[in-house]
Amino acid sequence: MNIKKQEPDCLNQNSLTSFGSKGLKKVLGLREVTFIAIGFMIGGGIFVFTGIVLKITGQALPLAYGLAVIPVFISVMPIAVLGVTIPLTGANYKYPSRMVSPGLAFLGIWIYAFTAFFGQIPLYAISCGNYITIFSSSLSPQIFALVLITIIFLVNLLGIRLAAQLQGLLVIILILALIYYSYKGLTVLQPKNFNAFFDKGSTNLLIGTALLTFTYFGANSIIELGGEIINPGKVIPKAFFISFTVVAILYVLVALATIGAVPMESLAHSVEPVLYVSKAVMTPEARSMFVICGALVALITTLNALFMVSTKSLLIIVEDGLLPAYLGRLNTRFGTPYILLAIIWISSIIGILLNLPMKTLASYASLGGLIIFLPLMIAAIKLPNLYPEKYRSSAFKLNPLLLRFCAFTGIVMVLFFGTIIFMDLKTWLNVLGFFGFFISGVLYYVLRKQHLFKNRIDLNSLMGKEDWDG
Repeated sequence: MNIKKQEPDCLNQNSLTSFGSKGLKKVLGLREVTFIAIGFMIGGGIFVFTGIVLKITGQALPLAYGLAVIPVFISVMPIAVLGVTIPLTGANYKYPSRMVSPGLAFLGIWIYAFTAFFGQIPLYAISCGNYITIFSSSLSPQIFALVLITIIFLVNLLGIRLAAQLQGLLVIILILALIYYSYKGLTVLQPKNFNAFFDKGSTNLLIGTALLTFTYFGANSIIELGGEIINPGKVIPKAFFISFTVVAILYVLVALATIGAVPMESLAHSVEPVLYVSKAVMTPEARSMFVICGALVALITTLNALFMVSTKSLLIIVEDGLLPAYLGRLNTRFGTPYILLAIIWISSIIGILLNLPMKTLASYASLGGLIIFLPLMIAAIKLPNLYPEKYRSSAFKLNPLLLRFCAFTGIVMVLFFGTIIFMDLKTWLNVLGFFGFFISGVLYYVLRKQHLFKNRIDLNSLMGKEDWDG
């Protein structure tokens, strides 16, 4: 049998749409990329995970935030090297599919997509709805979440440039709001509120730190946009360093202000600790503005970034034939993958309507973010040997031994923290739900591979394929 390499049949299409990643435009500079990364990280870090992790770690919350950044930052360095050496769109899938395994790369994106669309996006959208009830108890958090997701979907249909401009404005407002909150909380900080710093124990500190590692993964989104970044060799490493520094400082400041301003006995019974503290340290008018400019904007920037980034690897998967070609259609005026965006929108609505517990959604989102890291770390280890000339000429690279150390740190982090979060799912229903994501991805890949093979398309030919342009 004559087996041929996969060629995207979408290229035979015509009409008013273009197809795949080649239709995307380079419109993002350092400012836009940095704002996307910061907005991606902060939403979950402060206004969702603070309440969840506080109940686990107690007064050690600031330490958990500080510890969580270390393994993630080390692990992100190999990703930065990949992104600068070979900048492209959909990097979270394309690097491992060409350097490691098409199946492993696909499975990582499949699990991430399920956990993001049915877990992460609903988690943040419902959290927004919970904040809105502060202004009116008659408002339904679920209905607000549905409306918000729809608005963000429509904004992203109009193009990544508009979405990125909106992101920049919102992130500036968010940073100012968090600085104000930190200032108000730290001015009334009581040292006695830290007297029971380690009362929850080291195990709980590890669980809390494991959950919080996910809050720094927004920087990983940068490499997904490589094909749309102007001068990625300079922009990507700078954006990594700026976003990590800004977010880590804000996380620790907010955690210190939260724990230090109010006794732990009161915080432990609050659903939203940051809002509880804001009520104690701000005037009613200032608190209302903080809820809007801080809590709501933080979550909206994360949701907006998710819609901007989540279609990129899926576009490359479409081009490889693992998903039907029509899913890769782009609107020629705005350059947006409108069908994939619609799928994300519909999936998120279903996730909101399922009304799963917030902690379950947080665990699913964290596991999905961790799993996508694993094949990237392996790809980074193989990069210098597979593409020595590209690596030598890269604008940002590490000593090969240091690169391997950082990548192995990432692998250990994924396995260690992933195991902790998985064990913390506790109920069989939650465990089976996650295994459902995994098994469905394996079955789909096997069946699709067989289907393509019958049509003389061999997915194994993707290994070593150097189609980096586009």
